[in-house]
Amino acid sequence: MSGSGINVEENLNRLDEFHISAHLHVKPARVLISHGTLVDIFSVDEADPSMEIRRQMLEPYLRRVGFYYASLIKRFEYDNPMISALVERWRPETHTFHLPWGECTITLEDVAMQVGLPIDGEPVSGTLRSWSKFHQRDIWQWCEELLGEVPDGHVGTTKYNIKLKWLRSRLQQMPLDSPEEALVRYARCYIMYLLGGVLLPDKANNMVHVRYLPLLANYEAISTYSWGSAVLCWLYRGMCLATDYNIEGMSGCHTLLMSWIYFRLPFWAPA
Repeated sequence: MSGSGINVEENLNRLDEFHISAHLHVKPARVLISHGTLVDIFSVDEADPSMEIRRQMLEPYLRRVGFYYASLIKRFEYDNPMISALVERWRPETHTFHLPWGECTITLEDVAMQVGLPIDGEPVSGTLRSWSKFHQRDIWQWCEELLGEVPDGHVGTTKYNIKLKWLRSRLQQMPLDSPEEALVRYARCYIMYLLGGVLLPDKANNMVHVRYLPLLANYEAISTYSWGSAVLCWLYRGMCLATDYNIEGMSGCHTLLMSWIYFRLPFWAPA
C-alpha cells in the first residue's frame, strides 16, 4: 500500500482478469502441452559413420557464426507440470516470476550461459509478408539461393513455413564431397532447423518461418545479430500468452527455461 492509499500491487497486476492464477480456485489444474524435443540431426550410429562425418564438416561453419554451442543441445525431456506451475507465477506486466521469496526472471546472462548464443549486436527482425517490397525478390528465390533447394509445392504459394523434417532430411543426405559453397548452404539449413526446432519454436514445433532467411544471406554477418536476445524475447512472449487459462501449449525455448530452473533453482532439479 502506497502513502496515497493506492494498493500498488493490485494496480500493477492489472491483468488478473485474464491471468490463470485468478482461475485456479474455480477450474481444474492445467498442464501445458510440451511442443516436444529437438531431434538430433546427426545421431551417432556405429553402422553409419557418415552422420558423424557430416556433423564434423559443418562444425567450423557453425562456429564462425556463433551457433556451434546451440547445435550441441541434445534431446531434452521437459517437466511440463513444473513449467505450468512457473507460468502460473509469471507476470506479463513485469516479465518476472512472482515466487514466495520474491521476484526473479531469466536474463540475457542466462541465455549466454545456457544456450551459448550471442547477446550483443543488431536486432533480429523480419517481415511476415510483402517480401518483394522489402527484399526486391520472391521469398522462394531466397530459399533456393540460400538453402540450395525449395520444398515441393512451395513455389508461388503463400506458405511461408518450411517443415523441419524437410531440413533434417536435406542435411542427412548432404553429399560428403560437398564444396565450400554448398557447405555454407547446408549450414544455413542447420541454423534454420535450430531456430524452428529449439531456439524460436512455435507451439507446434514442426516448422520454421522463412522470415529468418534474409538474415542468413550474408553468412559472415550472421554473428552480428543478437540471436540470444531474440530467443529470450520469444520465450517471454510465449510465457505471457500461456498465462491465459484457455491456452494449452506454449511457444518459446523450453530448453532454456528448464536449464534456467535447474541452474538457478537447484532445489527443483532432479537428483
